[in-house]
Amino acid sequence: MQDWKGTISTIVVAAVATLLIWTWAADRTREVRTLTGTLLLRPTEPNRQFVDPAQPQAVTVNLKGNPASLARLQAALEQGLVVTVPGGESGQRQVMLDALIESSPDVLSTDASVVSVRPSRLEIRTGAMVPVRMSVVPRSALVSLLDGAQIEPAEVQALVPEPVAEAASRESAEAVIDARNVPEGSTQETDAALRAPDALKLQPGQAIFTPERVKVRFTVAGRSRSTTLPTVRVEIAGAPEDLEGFNVGFPEKADVLRDVVLSAPGGAIEVVQDGSVRVVAIVHLTQEDLARRVAQKAVSAWVLPPGVSVESVAGKAPGSVMVPLSISPRVAPEDSKAPEGAAPPPAPVGG
Repeated sequence: MQDWKGTISTIVVAAVATLLIWTWAADRTREVRTLTGTLLLRPTEPNRQFVDPAQPQAVTVNLKGNPASLARLQAALEQGLVVTVPGGESGQRQVMLDALIESSPDVLSTDASVVSVRPSRLEIRTGAMVPVRMSVVPRSALVSLLDGAQIEPAEVQALVPEPVAEAASRESAEAVIDARNVPEGSTQETDAALRAPDALKLQPGQAIFTPERVKVRFTVAGRSRSTTLPTVRVEIAGAPEDLEGFNVGFPEKADVLRDVVLSAPGGAIEVVQDGSVRVVAIVHLTQEDLARRVAQKAVSAWVLPPGVSVESVAGKAPGSVMVPLSISPRVAPEDSKAPEGAAPPPAPVGG
């Protein structure tokens, strides 16, 4: 009996020792690494609540984990690490980013832990999603359609953030059609996904449509011509009284957008190709953007010739492209003038 108990004790001690050694060895393989990328803030219940900012937020994260885990999380940050914001009362509040990142499914699936985050906190706004009715119009890149396309249903319900609900009720949802391979004059019917119009400046997922897809019967009238600009200059806009207190610029090589694809029917594209008209991307900064010193913001508007539209930027949809920014308070230079009424400096000796 004693031998049996001794054997069990030996096995237990050996198992505990093995576990301790394994834990010590595993911790020895973990390292702290600085990763950079973006966070994508998402509400817990997208059908009931929205969260702003919905645009990707630039962060620098110090993470501790094994090399494989850190490599996975670097890839996730480069694509946009999804973090869920807990629900709460509508309004503005600050959230701690380390807690949001720690609770991300991508992080929880690894052995990594957050050491620190810059910035450490973020001011967000939450509010209700509200239903609106929206008519539907067809949209097709690089192809013009004859008027009178048949859409079923012609009107859909959309859940949108409450601040844009009134504007959304005056806009039309867009049924996205891929008709690049449809011959001119040909009529076809297809299922099309819906998206919010660019005028609402909503990020993907901030408009939820019912139904999600519609049937569209359309006829191709002709093909648009396209051209790709290697670079397009980015310019900053804002109220002068807001901008005067800040130095606003771009990180290295971030003052241009690359591989911008433009399209237009007929000869409208020629004024872009021959350089007669300069295309510019405008980023508008509000007083709140400047106060928060946002690290990036989406393009607010484009300076384009009539009839020309932006199809993509570096292979991405125009509305999803973020422009990196550098914002710092402007320090007034010290006044080198002597105060009024002060005595003049003494004359130099020997002068």
